[in-house]
Amino acid sequence: MLDRLFTPLELGPVTIPNRVVSTSHQTTLVHDHLPTDDLIAYHRARAAGGAGLIVIEATAIHSTGLLTPHTLGGYLPEIVPVYRRLADAVHEHGTRLVCQLFHGGREVITAGPRPPAVSASSIPSARFLTEPRALTVAEIEEMLDGYRQAAVHAREGGLDGVEVCAGFGYLPTQFLSAHANARTDRYGGSFTNRVRFLREVLAAMRAGIGPGGAVGCRLTDESGSFDGTDEADVIEAAGVVADEGLADYISVALGGSSTYRGSTWIVPPSPVRRNAIEAFARRFKPRVAVPLIAAGRVLDPADADRMIGAGVCDAVGMTRAMIAEPALARKTRAGERVTACIGCNQGCIGHYHAGIEIACTVNPWTGFEARLPRPQRAEHAERVVIVGAGPAGCATAAAAAACGHEVIVVDRGSAPGGQMRLALNAPGHAEVAGGLVDVLEGWLTAAEVRFGVEAGPDDVLALAPDRVVVATGADPHRPPLAGDGVTVVHAWDALAGADAGGRVLVSDWGGDWTGLDVAETLVARGADVRLMTSAVAFGMAVHQYQRNLYLARLDEAGVELLHHLRPVSLRQGAVECANVFSHRPVTVEEVDTLVVSAGRTARNDLYDALLAAGVRVERVGDTLSPRSFEEAIREGTLAGMGVAEHEAGTVPA
Repeated sequence: MLDRLFTPLELGPVTIPNRVVSTSHQTTLVHDHLPTDDLIAYHRARAAGGAGLIVIEATAIHSTGLLTPHTLGGYLPEIVPVYRRLADAVHEHGTRLVCQLFHGGREVITAGPRPPAVSASSIPSARFLTEPRALTVAEIEEMLDGYRQAAVHAREGGLDGVEVCAGFGYLPTQFLSAHANARTDRYGGSFTNRVRFLREVLAAMRAGIGPGGAVGCRLTDESGSFDGTDEADVIEAAGVVADEGLADYISVALGGSSTYRGSTWIVPPSPVRRNAIEAFARRFKPRVAVPLIAAGRVLDPADADRMIGAGVCDAVGMTRAMIAEPALARKTRAGERVTACIGCNQGCIGHYHAGIEIACTVNPWTGFEARLPRPQRAEHAERVVIVGAGPAGCATAAAAAACGHEVIVVDRGSAPGGQMRLALNAPGHAEVAGGLVDVLEGWLTAAEVRFGVEAGPDDVLALAPDRVVVATGADPHRPPLAGDGVTVVHAWDALAGADAGGRVLVSDWGGDWTGLDVAETLVARGADVRLMTSAVAFGMAVHQYQRNLYLARLDEAGVELLHHLRPVSLRQGAVECANVFSHRPVTVEEVDTLVVSAGRTARNDLYDALLAAGVRVERVGDTLSPRSFEEAIREGTLAGMGVAEHEAGTVPA
């Protein structure tokens, strides 16, 4: 089964044991620009899980190339002994290890005081609002030496190769792009001149890594950015470096960093189609005579195997799939159930952009492999009663069952998922919601589950629990509005199918998923929708790549956006609002229905009653305080194991 995916592949002088690749991705498991013990544990888990090749995250070749304060510094001699420890941890399991050498050029995320930004030309970047200076020829030579020296450090550290990050609109393609390169010297103008920097970079890396190490080149589809490299130039550049023996393999992905739209494709979230890289890779493959690695929303090993068999690529990056399930390769070969990536981007790239350690919403051990304990068989099995089958309750059940406890789950609904079930029919959220529900169902297999039960204190006590975990979630907050003349519907009810009429105003309080989902769902039902927010920005609580896609779809659907307004009162056919900054009154006319999303209130009656009755009881998830399903799953996992947060050696992600 999947024989093509699990065959070896030669990348120049290096052979990888299979074609499942963890491509370069940022983890924030970095301190003082060096790998931490947590980063070593993170990659060890994926090597033990059967990955054929691991590519370490973007590793700066020069101090001006540090994308964030958490970027690895490949130019630092101190990195060599840490590389050795990392290489030993990965090689122990037969996996090969490469690091990605990086310079972002004008793309700098770091907040002030910002370092000076440099690029091929002095052209500002639209996304991070940086205004670089053009590198001199002497500085270019300094950069080339940085690539060479970083490759030397990789070789001395026992790595199997180096890969240049030449895509995403970073420094090498700032030279290659006819739109970002306005130079008139030998590095600008013609294609031959614009590709010169990339050729010299790869030659420097080859000199540094030596004949025993592989050299790779990562390029991307930058067409989503107006100043990105033209596709024909990207493909021809790949062909040139392959033909000249400068690269042993080419790795392709999607996205360009310099614009909102282009950046969305760097880590394309749901509802972007699965296997999004396939079409680009198909256009690429005929031009390159070296192995091609393709990455971009390939989540199913069967799809990866099919792509290899169809000649789309030679190996497949399944990075987010292994963030969710480090043992993806091993479990797939053994026919075991895997935890599937749901495409939410919340714990992986979302944490990176927030400047915190990588995590995964559906795998609380991701990023915490060295610190978060695994379930251990309890000395004394208990009867654990869990009230609520949302994310927190199901995570509690899975962890408690893994510890050998008898687990009973009761829920007033008819299926697991809690609030997430409301999103099952929302166009932008359906895949995330459906994927999460599938994960939760798998977590309940070792528990006794009773649906359709509105459990009060007496019902819980009748189950004779040794301890109770309350995961009853939250209710929608319904603020009073004076006046009438406009129908008021709560957002949850609208998502559940309630009639919202023809002319709809959606009031979004916090810039989260709910208002965006309601607006998109009601448009799909044929309503005329306006969306207003009292937050600073639409989608501000949603990861930026998700937000970008929502705002694109809403714009294409003709949804009018009204900024910085909160509803105050109603009158016939109109909603009286106030600007949240100035309190200036604003009237929104021609409204039949106001759909309100105003946050949530924790549901604690059951917890309070059980506590008063002297029961061993704790609460998790939204019952403790309404937040996201990431916190709910983490807290449920800890509760199921009977581990306090401080005992896990960390704080909630």
